[in-house]
Amino acid sequence: MTALDRVAGVERPSHLWLRAAAMLFALVLGVQCVWLLLAELIRPGIKELPADVASAAAAAKQRTPAYWAAFVGAFRGDLWAEYAFTHADLLWAENRASVTADRAGSLQLARSSLDRALDDGPHQSSAWLLLAGLASRFPAAEFDAAEPLKMSYYTGPSERRAVALRLRIAVSSDKFNDAELRDLVSRDVRLLLGWKQKSAIAEAYDVASPAGKSFIERTLRDLDPSAFDSLRAGATRNRSLPD
Repeated sequence: MTALDRVAGVERPSHLWLRAAAMLFALVLGVQCVWLLLAELIRPGIKELPADVASAAAAAKQRTPAYWAAFVGAFRGDLWAEYAFTHADLLWAENRASVTADRAGSLQLARSSLDRALDDGPHQSSAWLLLAGLASRFPAAEFDAAEPLKMSYYTGPSERRAVALRLRIAVSSDKFNDAELRDLVSRDVRLLLGWKQKSAIAEAYDVASPAGKSFIERTLRDLDPSAFDSLRAGATRNRSLPD
């Protein structure tokens, strides 16, 4: 065997291993691309947590494709969050005390999908907010709305679209004995005042618990007395309207 043969004999297996590794890498990359593309093709495009009844109803119609996108995406927390957002209509359920079989099933699906979303993407402020809203709307011994509500502040303190809904959820609670949470809610009131969105504060006030109403009144009295006067006047007019 010549020196050239010996060199070729040594290098040939090396070349084969290199080609095999390159082919394996290309195969894995191709599978990953197909996986990502398929989830994106199915994905209905619910990018944000619905903030009102109409958008929640529209999102609910996309529940099936949102589920399949999350199922295909498997480990993608953003897709599981989007599927959970299709259950946001629960936040506007007419009677929180009455949990029908259909609503109970939807509630369970929403909570389980939020668990998956937050396990894989704990930075998702809107997912924390939806979890807080569900915990507040449908109280259960194992769920405390305060903790996920705080997490929604920590992970997205100034998300403009979420602030009005977050205030609405926060003031629905009968308890305001958490000093940290009171500071966070006051900040949302300040943000809405700064953005000239006094109507969002009034809407939150209309659905607030007695403790929530008192908190908003005290906060507005300190921050903007004219806004407080307008709020009280609006509340008085609403009470005087016939049923």
